[in-house]
Amino acid sequence: MAAPPSDPGSTSENDLRSAWHAFCDRLKDGAEIALDPDRPIDDVDRAEGLRAMLRRLANDTSRVLEGGDLDHPQLACFHPFKNGQDNPDGLYQMSEVDLSRTYRLSGNIGTVCYLGVTAMTTNFAERGIQQFLTLNGDDLPTDDDGYFELVFGAGPPPAGVGDDSWFDLPPERCTLIIRQFFSDWASEIPADLHLECLEPVAVSGRMTPVAMVRHLGVAAEQVLDMTAFWAKFGGAHVARGEVNSFDHVQAAQGATTNLGGSVDQGYGQAWYRIADDEALLLEVEIPDCVYWGIQLGDVWYQSLDWWDHQSSLNGHQAVVSNDGVFRAVISHRDPGIANWLDTTGSTQGCITYRWNQADRQPVPTCTLVPISSIDEHLDDRWIPITPDQRAIVLRDRRRAALRRFRR
Repeated sequence: MAAPPSDPGSTSENDLRSAWHAFCDRLKDGAEIALDPDRPIDDVDRAEGLRAMLRRLANDTSRVLEGGDLDHPQLACFHPFKNGQDNPDGLYQMSEVDLSRTYRLSGNIGTVCYLGVTAMTTNFAERGIQQFLTLNGDDLPTDDDGYFELVFGAGPPPAGVGDDSWFDLPPERCTLIIRQFFSDWASEIPADLHLECLEPVAVSGRMTPVAMVRHLGVAAEQVLDMTAFWAKFGGAHVARGEVNSFDHVQAAQGATTNLGGSVDQGYGQAWYRIADDEALLLEVEIPDCVYWGIQLGDVWYQSLDWWDHQSSLNGHQAVVSNDGVFRAVISHRDPGIANWLDTTGSTQGCITYRWNQADRQPVPTCTLVPISSIDEHLDDRWIPITPDQRAIVLRDRRRAALRRFRR
């Protein structure tokens, strides 16, 4: 909630009404994106497009309207995040910050597989991303029990703050993003973090008319812009012929920092297009790394349902063959293989892999086969699973996934 203007009465009832009507009218324009008859998608994809915009609106309301006070920031966590091929292994926390002020991030790093702290701009539908601060858990000045204190801003540093805890940053307004990646969903302990501004200005606990008009003026626009951006980004894979193959990916492609990707990670993406009677066989040798994961997403660049479906696998969940190769079947029906990536019925979308702090960046190979002849392509390196075993895996997966969000 923004600080009150000097004249709280400078915005009238008519101004509020006009702002609300303009907001609703702009949201209506979202139908031209999600329901575009020229977009090569089906009706379920169109429904998911409307859902994507509602999710972004809810996320924006939680993060900016409720938790966007620059003087009293909150590390907002929204579930499901569902933006830009979000990582199913991730817990994302965000807060708006004004780096002309000084902030302190403190707490305990827990036992998560990976903890990343990034300060960056996020409106890349309009311009490229700028990353001002990028740290992982190993970079944080922790004590023997995992507690730390990180102070950052345009400076000068507050008295008593050591060089290892102070980060001098440009006086930009941006977003602080915390990434927590879990490999063992059931047992890893999340980081317990607190963010505060060390130079707070007293603010009202109520929303002023000026602040509401300002928020409504940008909220719908950003929801539509981001939905259109990621739909176009995904469609570009198809336009470039990057379908059912990673042949376009360079082995040393590395991080996608211009799209907000972590500097610690190498990414690779391709489009899948799989009919009901087909399956895509994926194989890749796993590198030595802190964390890795492979996931499926839809045409809007949202992760597929990963709490009720095995649409993603990571280094803890997957079964890697004795030769060090991860072998998975991507299909609509369960092939009886442990490493099944469930499309949840989505006939097309994005495949994304992540290698975190890896010694190399291997690229998967893919083979499209008829589902009726899949047994001809699977030898004893493709680990089988029984229906009863699958039911247990999915039950435990759901419990662990929802535990992360206290749901």
